[in-house]
Amino acid sequence: MILAAMIAGAAAEARAAPAPDDEAIVIQGTRPSEHQVRDFIRALTSVPSFGQIGRFHDAVCPVAMGLPQSQNEQIAQRMRQVAAVAKIKVAPAKCTPNAFVIVAPDKAAAIRDLEKRFPVYLSQMTARQVRELTASPEPAAAWQVKRLLTSDGLEATKAAGHDYYTVKSADNPSHIKANSKPTFTASVVVIDVKAAAGLTPIQLADYAAMRTFADMAPARVKAVDVPTILGAVGAPDDKPVPVTLTYWDLGFLKSLYSTDNSYLANYQRGDMEQVLSNTVESSDNEPAPK
Repeated sequence: MILAAMIAGAAAEARAAPAPDDEAIVIQGTRPSEHQVRDFIRALTSVPSFGQIGRFHDAVCPVAMGLPQSQNEQIAQRMRQVAAVAKIKVAPAKCTPNAFVIVAPDKAAAIRDLEKRFPVYLSQMTARQVRELTASPEPAAAWQVKRLLTSDGLEATKAAGHDYYTVKSADNPSHIKANSKPTFTASVVVIDVKAAAGLTPIQLADYAAMRTFADMAPARVKAVDVPTILGAVGAPDDKPVPVTLTYWDLGFLKSLYSTDNSYLANYQRGDMEQVLSNTVESSDNEPAPK
């Protein structure tokens, strides 16, 4: 895979992508229990209680590469649709990509190529972290490039000659809220093509939406007994997987993007649990959202 050429052409692909239409997001629902909701949120937001949960604040502009052009476009368009339904801001058709989906014949080689040719996308990792990411046996690798905003939504600046931020805000920090919030400037998921075999573009797009719109570790969800698209990539041939994202997945994205991430994680998670619970409960009585 010539990764440099693929990424260089990604901006053109993103500019050509149409805006989301009214195609239905078909998802599967089930009634939640309190402990399932709590465990699902905590499994997907593995930051300390007094840390903060990151997300995009700028509009998302997804692009896919590594598959035939028609499938790349399907994946990017589907991710736009998922974002719109989850109430995540979506960039117009002519946009600079910030959510990258790379399907590669060799996941490790793709990450090494990305580090060599576009080091900015891995610049916030140590050399050891990059090695661990490359050596991981997981079928996909995902990470985010982050920066810090003030609680007012302005960009925080780093002190001259130092690697820490100075934050000025009209809000006063408290024991439940900081005067800053982490945001994504870019998000990348690299999926091994062998692990994607047999999946539809919709399944790949929905998996990629979860991995790029949020910072999560899917392996943590295995202990939580809820239906999710996060087990689709790399699933054994004899294991059934959802045909699309589930109400649990949609509820998680809605909960992340409808709550205030200037609150410390422990308090934001409480708000997220309520949004997730409401979303999953409504799935028993409402048609799939469009």
